Amino acid sequence: MKKIIKIRTTACFLAILLLLSGCGPKRNGEADGSKYPKMKILLSTTVSEQSNATLTGKLFAEEIAEKTDGNIEVVVYSSDQLSGGNMSKGVEMLTQGAIDCAFEPVDVLAVLDSRLLALSLPWTFDSYEEAEECLNSEGGDFIREKLRAKNIETLGFIHNGFRQLTNSKRSVVTPEDLKNMKLRVPGGDVFMEFFKALGADPVSMSFSELFTALQQGTVDGQENGFDLITTNKFYEVQDYITGWNYSYGAFAMAFSSKTWESLNEDTQELFRETAEKVCRIGCENVVNNEEKQKQEVADYGCELTELNEEQIMAFKEQLDAYYEKMTTQYGEETCKAFGIEQ
Repeated sequence: MKKIIKIRTTACFLAILLLLSGCGPKRNGEADGSKYPKMKILLSTTVSEQSNATLTGKLFAEEIAEKTDGNIEVVVYSSDQLSGGNMSKGVEMLTQGAIDCAFEPVDVLAVLDSRLLALSLPWTFDSYEEAEECLNSEGGDFIREKLRAKNIETLGFIHNGFRQLTNSKRSVVTPEDLKNMKLRVPGGDVFMEFFKALGADPVSMSFSELFTALQQGTVDGQENGFDLITTNKFYEVQDYITGWNYSYGAFAMAFSSKTWESLNEDTQELFRETAEKVCRIGCENVVNNEEKQKQEVADYGCELTELNEEQIMAFKEQLDAYYEKMTTQYGEETCKAFGIEQ
């Protein structure tokens, strides 16, 4: 009797295992014979619903749905909703596969490898064309290699824009105007040390908390591109904007390696091709919209001051020790990849 019960128990256990093995989402075309098997992909962005990175993510979702006859659904979550507004937590979830893919700022992904912050070293690039050329060659290859080692597959990049300065205190034209100004920065030595060198008081804060902090006066100002300044309406709580293109930022379209490796070859190829297309459009949007965004903040009543080369040189002249420290810290390989002079 005991032997019969044992055999029946084992049989039941095997049946349960077989049943469970078919419960999860199918990510392998061979499982149902489809070129693009049914699946749901969670795509996260750190920025608002109206921001360019989120709109580019939605374009990716639309293209994938159309090309797979709806078999693959890409669901876009803005403002780090999947990680409760915590940018660093969002990156962690991406590496673990809890988030399938994301448009993540490269400076935020630098929590995985601080050398990625070198892309944002002040006044490295003179134009979007120059930055794009870097990301399409050695710079992009460097980022891909470092992120792959951290369980992230990078499919492309879009501009996050040249970073400008906004504040509620005064017009910033000279380094002296920054003295003791409390500014939100995304974190990382490249930003913190830069503003400290110029006499400001930088503080790290999650992007999702920024508007409220500006509104309540917790911080005096912040630095981001015109896309984020306008789509997040920072200009409504900031009277002064300094256009100085001081730092370039990019979003990486990043997949969790866990998700990526579970996809069949056809799906991987489709995602790569679609990412290339939408990232090109995402870059064009940033470049094409900046003049309109400048006009938007000016029409609202903000004082927009665009610094000339001579005015910018006054800031650079105070940064010799800063540049020496940063380039030494990031190393020769990193500087070479991003075209940074040492």
